[in-house]
Amino acid sequence: MRQTAKALNDFANSFHIPAYSTDTVPDDVTLPYITFPLTEPEWNQKATWYLQGWYKTTSNAEMFAKADEIVREIGTGLIINTEDGYLVIYPETPLVQLIVNGDERSFYINLSINAYHTPGK
Repeated sequence: MRQTAKALNDFANSFHIPAYSTDTVPDDVTLPYITFPLTEPEWNQKATWYLQGWYKTTSNAEMFAKADEIVREIGTGLIINTEDGYLVIYPETPLVQLIVNGDERSFYINLSINAYHTPGK
């Protein structure tokens, strides 16, 4: 796994529910879980990124609590170090969107990523 992908995977999995890149979700996965694309921007470039939380519930309370936890962690921008640089994750507008399909619900947290290479590494 490339450094950027590993850093994004580690970040998405830091919220106490399983997280998977959108192309690696197991067939037998149980809710709740988080999905994310393995977007890898070129160094010194910006890319759109999002986290999507999936729940089976008739209440939004647990889902919004998890979205709030993630949003608080990102704040106005979060720096994640890699072996030869760092990523900066920024919130985008609209920040959180809700999708409801019966008792299957999900939230999107819209973000952007900037990737930077540390010169000399």
